[in-house]
Amino acid sequence: MQFSFAQEKVKDTLSTATEKVLIEKNKLKEKEEILKTEQKLEKERLKELDKAEKEKKAAEREQKKAEKELKKIEKEKAQREKAVARVEKAKEKIKDAKNDLEKDKEKFEKLKRKGKLSTEDELKWREKILKQENKFLELQLDLEKAQNKLDKLN
Repeated sequence: MQFSFAQEKVKDTLSTATEKVLIEKNKLKEKEEILKTEQKLEKERLKELDKAEKEKKAAEREQKKAEKELKKIEKEKAQREKAVARVEKAKEKIKDAKNDLEKDKEKFEKLKRKGKLSTEDELKWREKILKQENKFLELQLDLEKAQNKLDKLN
């Protein structure tokens, strides 16, 4: 029979405690690094969001500016079209007034030559012709004003 002494393993409590502390430190360090990385990513994401928001606002401002400019151009175009219409209308009125005046002058001269006018009738005809001439001159002034407005718009 043989006798042997069993050797009991003595645990080194100091080394295992140190290992545990080191492991905990490493875990804590890893967690801190992960947290820092997450914070950095969040900060970058917020920065990108802010940048995108600023770009969006700038684009909206540009769009509003373009819409305002388009509205201004359309308004100017409408004003020019109105001015052209006024000029054409004034020309048409002048043409009509001139025709009426010429017809009445011819009628007056014809009646005068035939001797069918009394002095009172002649006076009425002359007043009528004078009023038509004044109207014709007023219409010419209106045309000139309309033409000046049109020239200013162009």
